Amino acid sequence: MGRIIAGIDGSHGSRMALTWAVREAAARKTMLQPVIAWQRPAEHGDTPHDLVSDEQLAERAAREQLEQVLESVAGQSPVTIADALVMRGDPARVLCEQSAGADLLVVGSRGLGGFAGLLLGSVSAKCARHSRCPLVIVRDGQAGDDHSQIRRIVAGTDMSDGSARALGWAADEAALRGASVEAVEVWADPYGGDMSLELNMEHFRAERIVQLERAEDRLAATVGETAARHPGLVVVPVLLQGEDPAQILCERSADADLLVVGSRGHGGFLRLTLGSVGDACAHHSKCPVAIIPKARRAGRTGIRTLAGASP
Repeated sequence: MGRIIAGIDGSHGSRMALTWAVREAAARKTMLQPVIAWQRPAEHGDTPHDLVSDEQLAERAAREQLEQVLESVAGQSPVTIADALVMRGDPARVLCEQSAGADLLVVGSRGLGGFAGLLLGSVSAKCARHSRCPLVIVRDGQAGDDHSQIRRIVAGTDMSDGSARALGWAADEAALRGASVEAVEVWADPYGGDMSLELNMEHFRAERIVQLERAEDRLAATVGETAARHPGLVVVPVLLQGEDPAQILCERSADADLLVVGSRGHGGFLRLTLGSVGDACAHHSKCPVAIIPKARRAGRTGIRTLAGASP
């Protein structure tokens, strides 16, 4: 049985992330392991402090936050839960270290409590760069949004190894959820911009059509291979013209339930590496974002149950 890690800090964002992670663990029939990190309280001036007492209070507060959050999701979905981890250290570092033995790491886009003062660009962005397993960042959207209900997944593709991993992961997720996948490739027109004169010439016009058809054929072949691995899965190829793949993917995310990108890309993502496409999508996507790194590992741990499920 695999393991999904949910980063907890008591904030609304982390509660949304935990709700997403609970549904994901139930769908995968895998374990969920909540992780909360606490840090030593800062000293202020010459005021005497009992550091041992302060640290004990900080750890106790973290444990109380954890229990409150777990109570808030109890009963949502029966899921096996691994022993929760309450660890001292920088939250992003703790989560990334724990991700080495996990199948998935889930965090909120913004944080409080253990992630005090850290917005996206800190914990979430650090995890996007350094997580050793696929990462999902759950957007802190409008109240009442249920990001755990996935029906349409958008995957960025550009013929790179990174985008192949992203599309493969998106297809697995869609098959698990009964969702559809939209494979989006951004094609940069080699004769775009100020090439109107050349486009009036038959040679350039014909060459542009050839290159566009090649891009369409490559995307269709990639989609066909992906769909063949999951009979019945709907995978829709979408080839869009543009210069900024991250911006276009974020625009497509407006009507999606999950956006999936690889950690690095080539081709259409030639000028964009993480943090570029991944960072941009983590910052600006309008739905949860999954970032798929090169390494993917699984782990084992001790278990207990949540919501009455049996191990």
